[in-house]
Amino acid sequence: MKRSACIILVLIVSSYPKVRASIHDISMFRGYTTTDKKKNKIDKDAFIYHIPAGKKGVGESGYSGEPNKIVTTRKGQSVEMKRRLGRVRSRQETFFSRVKSFNIMKNRFRHGKCGTKDKMIRHKHCFESVVVLLAYDIEHNPLFDV
Repeated sequence: MKRSACIILVLIVSSYPKVRASIHDISMFRGYTTTDKKKNKIDKDAFIYHIPAGKKGVGESGYSGEPNKIVTTRKGQSVEMKRRLGRVRSRQETFFSRVKSFNIMKNRFRHGKCGTKDKMIRHKHCFESVVVLLAYDIEHNPLFDV
């Protein structure tokens, strides 16, 4: 499988069960909020711990607080570099739009028995199934080169 697809999948599968809408992306990336850090509750499965030494991801400006792990568009970068980063982010958005093209991911999840726990298990299973299908599709029909 292509490296970029693997990285996206690691992010999705490693952080998915713990996602709360009120948490900033950078906090999800780091595996803790400020309050969590004070309580020493750091999630070692967070994406930041999956990036190999010497490698970096590409992110939007909200990730500028992690310059050793994420490259963001900044003043002083060449026009060519900014275009390349824009294409990488566009490819990521293309992937996420493909996830949302599955109606089960786009609409409210109403499957499962009564209770949140059962529905979360089923929703996670559906989500992982969609990601596996997309990974297969990307492997055989790459998004686009950057």
